Amino acid sequence: MIHQRILLAHDDPEIRSSIASVLRRNQFEVEVRESIDSVISFDNCEKPDVVMCRLAWCDDIEKILRETCPKRHTIQFVQLFGPQSAEIVLKAFHRENHDCLQVPASERSILLSISRAIERRNLLAKNLRAQRRLERSNEQLEKSLALLESDAQAGRHMQQNLLPPSPIITPPYYCARKICPSLYLSGDFVNYARALEDYQLFYLLDVSGHGASSAFVTVLVRQLMRRVVRRHVSRYDLEALKLAPEGFMERVNELMAENELDKHLTMFAGSVNLKSNRLRYSVGAQMPMPILITDEGAEFLPGKGRAVGLFPGGEWEVYERKMPEKYILIAFSDGVLEQLPQKTLAEQEAFMLKKLKNCPADIDKVLPRLGIEEVDGLPDDIAVFMFARGHHSKGES
Repeated sequence: MIHQRILLAHDDPEIRSSIASVLRRNQFEVEVRESIDSVISFDNCEKPDVVMCRLAWCDDIEKILRETCPKRHTIQFVQLFGPQSAEIVLKAFHRENHDCLQVPASERSILLSISRAIERRNLLAKNLRAQRRLERSNEQLEKSLALLESDAQAGRHMQQNLLPPSPIITPPYYCARKICPSLYLSGDFVNYARALEDYQLFYLLDVSGHGASSAFVTVLVRQLMRRVVRRHVSRYDLEALKLAPEGFMERVNELMAENELDKHLTMFAGSVNLKSNRLRYSVGAQMPMPILITDEGAEFLPGKGRAVGLFPGGEWEVYERKMPEKYILIAFSDGVLEQLPQKTLAEQEAFMLKKLKNCPADIDKVLPRLGIEEVDGLPDDIAVFMFARGHHSKGES
């Protein structure tokens, strides 16, 4: 059993004796002092749970305990008073952690007053322990968040370094990308590469979810494209390049299954034969569809195909078309749709065609033409890919 420790300080011997007797009979540990000076000798190795003292001594004893008891903030006071004015008693009641008891008092009154004080003391101690635990948890949380933010910033830096240079201008061609992440790490990615000078390969993808797990998938797909391009170039495999992007989405789908990634992605992958000026592309649940801008206006490329990574196996159709001498091809991830004011997809698509039909071959002009000026705090990532022919002449960079 835990015995509460009571400090009883009063200059009236009868009051000291009567209160001390009641407390000791009820198993309380009592330290009795007859003057303020004698309180200084109180054993400061253990703080009292409750102090019962003359009302007039309360301030001085508090000052003494402040110097001798570091954990004084849970100590409760019961102020003992005789015939006092109502104003003095009322003022005493308003003091924090203080109760009042008129003496002499009955055993019942003494025990009720001590019981209230101990209950308040235990509740205060419990709250302080909870507060300290919360403070420690907050400190640990702040450290963890700082570490997480540092890791996220390092991951973002790495992911940004994996993106291809932008823009790349090799007249008459212009190739560029723009990624606006909603978090540090993005599930959107754009990649492109020139193969054997005659083929421009590219893809835009949007991985489901956000954060590090989605960004990890973008790295896997980038490494896959890098291996494929290097293999075709090293073997001078023109026949494979002529068929690109045939088989690429199938290989990405296999990669997702092999690594048991609980992810899927939408994707637009293509290649341009720069000699024959023909575009070949595949679509994996891409929305909105890429926009082709020519002198005749703007249109969405036709095509369809399921998302990549949902099911093992399957094939994705490759579409092909002859391109004009001058054109701009723009592809978006679906995050762009969330920033448009229109409510239906049909209205959004019509808006995009109207605003982009006279868009210049400049990646930085695309989003502003759609009214998207602020790219901080986006609800979803936005990725933009642009490939143009005939809009840049030699000497431009």
